[in-house]
Amino acid sequence: MISLFSYKSRHFFDLLWGMTEKELKARYKHTVFGFLWVVVNPLLQMLVIGFIFRLFIKEPIYNYYYYLFSGLLVWNFFTLSLTKATPSIVYERSLIKKAKFPHSVIPLSIIIFNAINLVIAFGLLVVPTAAAKLITFGKLPIFFIGIALLLSFTTGMSLLTSALNVRFRDVNFFVQALLIVWFYATPIVYSISVVPYDLMWLWRLNPMTSIVQLFQHVFAAASPPGIGMLGINGVINVVIFIYGLYPQLAEGHLQ
Repeated sequence: MISLFSYKSRHFFDLLWGMTEKELKARYKHTVFGFLWVVVNPLLQMLVIGFIFRLFIKEPIYNYYYYLFSGLLVWNFFTLSLTKATPSIVYERSLIKKAKFPHSVIPLSIIIFNAINLVIAFGLLVVPTAAAKLITFGKLPIFFIGIALLLSFTTGMSLLTSALNVRFRDVNFFVQALLIVWFYATPIVYSISVVPYDLMWLWRLNPMTSIVQLFQHVFAAASPPGIGMLGINGVINVVIFIYGLYPQLAEGHLQ
């Protein structure tokens, strides 16, 4: 029994890495800058959004461009993973019909690929923030907590939406529309301190709120999320992750 479980686990991870490697080769094939595009896109976003929003921000945010850039890196990882993972099982239905394997491998390979890109981007961000004395070794535990929360929430959401999208194809379009609103409901371009107290409950229901704040604290010396905010966001995160890990709703329903 143990040897069978070990074999299945090894087979699962071999398949997962194989699909991740395929994604890596396909994404940057025939490109000149390769992984640098991981930083170029959010950098351009930062310059444009930062220039425009600084004209309207009433309360100045210290180290604003680092604040904005770290938030955009986190958000781009989440949104790219979710938008690609949601329709991924449907897009690979021909492969699924040819071979029997866990459908969850497909969205998970997308998340791992984007996670590799995220780590590279954060590695590049460490250089200027360390030079500006914004990041210290004491913040490393907070960074890893942020990574754990971000990966678990993204994984839970991606597995859930990719499975639901097999039965209800509208889910893919709903996710794309939701992310547009979700971006502005997350404190990336503004500080959460500007949110009216009577509306704060909406931000407490958004797991991305405390996740983004953790990274902004690490890389821009912004205020970390409060214990209450982190606790509520954490509980929602765990619930989503458990639902995402629930036996795939898509099994046996591909048309």
